[in-house]
Amino acid sequence: MDEKTVQVRNKWMILAILALAVSIIVIDGTIINVALPVIIKDLHLNFTNAEWIITLYSLIFSSLLITTGRINDVLGRKKLLIIGVVFFIIGSILASLSHGIEMMLVARSVQGVGGAIVLPTTLSTVNTFFKGHERIIAFAVWGSVISGMAAVGPLLGGIFTTYLNWRWVFWINLPIGLLIIIGALIYIPENYGEKWEGKFDILGFLLSVISFGSLVYALIEGRNYGWIYAKEASQAIDGLSRIPYLLLLGIIILICLVFWEKHLIKQGKSHLISLNLFKVKSFSIGNLIACIVAIGEFGLLFVLPLFLQNVLFLSAMQAGLLLCLLGVGAFFAGGFATPFVKKTSPAIVVSTGLLLEALALLGFFLTIKVNTSTVWIAAWLIVYGIGLGFASAQLTSIVMRDVPDEKAGQGSSIQSTVRQLGSALGVAIIGTIFVSFLWQDVPGSLRDIPNLPPKVAVQVENSVINSAGSSIVALKNDPQYTAMLPEPVRNHLVKDLSQTFTKSVVKAIGVSSIILFMSFLFTFWLPKKKTE
Repeated sequence: MDEKTVQVRNKWMILAILALAVSIIVIDGTIINVALPVIIKDLHLNFTNAEWIITLYSLIFSSLLITTGRINDVLGRKKLLIIGVVFFIIGSILASLSHGIEMMLVARSVQGVGGAIVLPTTLSTVNTFFKGHERIIAFAVWGSVISGMAAVGPLLGGIFTTYLNWRWVFWINLPIGLLIIIGALIYIPENYGEKWEGKFDILGFLLSVISFGSLVYALIEGRNYGWIYAKEASQAIDGLSRIPYLLLLGIIILICLVFWEKHLIKQGKSHLISLNLFKVKSFSIGNLIACIVAIGEFGLLFVLPLFLQNVLFLSAMQAGLLLCLLGVGAFFAGGFATPFVKKTSPAIVVSTGLLLEALALLGFFLTIKVNTSTVWIAAWLIVYGIGLGFASAQLTSIVMRDVPDEKAGQGSSIQSTVRQLGSALGVAIIGTIFVSFLWQDVPGSLRDIPNLPPKVAVQVENSVINSAGSSIVALKNDPQYTAMLPEPVRNHLVKDLSQTFTKSVVKAIGVSSIILFMSFLFTFWLPKKKTE
């Protein structure tokens, strides 16, 4: 569909509908984290079950993005947006009605399929209908929604689980989903991309699902199973963990996918991925930066909530409210992004945003202490959010800027997949580094406490590492510990463990700051031309 056939007055309504569609996908990725402890208790789940509720959604979502992006080009992006939202609603209803792990996992699988359909559809539609300066505004709004909703998700999860019921974490998607469907039917014109020449690339589909599914699963689960050697003998394969096998499988099949797609393109046949997109400098470098950024950004969102709840002893609701300031900063940046881009260029705005993010993390690194005021944390979160608002939207704009409209579905799905792989790498790299810091800092930290048996000290230290710090809260409040240990000893334990845990948190944030600063340096290779 030609852009000129879309009435200007409807464009911003289209953007509002697409932003709403993106918001439910983003919120669902974070809202469940706060509700998970209540879900575990209510459905009588174990820790492995709980992990799969999170992992299965991410796994299916990531592995299908390439395929769904190509399909929406062919079958129609409006049509696929509605289908994706319907899948997401069905999955949400099933999840809200779940009374056991089996139904919950089915529900999360359906949600994953829906999310994989919706996300690239929204981005390719924005890329098709908005050009020039309008695109600057559109991507500023789109990026601000993603950044803001990621911060709002934990707050909503806290509100629902505290004042209503954990099932509302999923029920909320029903009215929002219906509103998106009605809005899409009324306002969004159907638009298409590159058609298939012949049959659907079934082999490419299978290769992409297996490769990305294997890589994402291995990166997420590496810490649980062991990166090289299995943590439990019963899980070993020829003495090794399953993770190196899955990583090797994913890499080999990904290489096969590239060669297969090259073969199809050379033969002029229907293909899943237009590899020629990687010859576009803004697309290839932009995706590389997006991947590195996703790794660095994971660090703060992973370790800061642990510090807030396990060291500062904030409730989940209080931590969620504080983290919402990140979203405030992102929305604030969204309003300034448009004039900033007009005066400079998208690349300079991205550079500024990433520099602000890196400096905010450096601020956390320098100021976080056991007794840090939440005012400092709030200030750095706002700075970080402003940087996120500048960088996220305009980086997406740069990646998609030179992608032809007919390939927008493929371009958006590749961009979304790269970000998901970056997030999975963040889980692997920052998560592993943080646990390594805990093993380095915590053991032996209690040896000098008077009247504390060495055996008890070792047990407490191990519990802090294995629980990612939540046992510090138990030491402070749990009657089991208050009855077992004298109050002076218990207070000394909490003080020493809080200091040691904070040391590991600060180191992990420092690593994340370095990674984001690296991504800032890469922005100097981005094309500096202004949007016309």
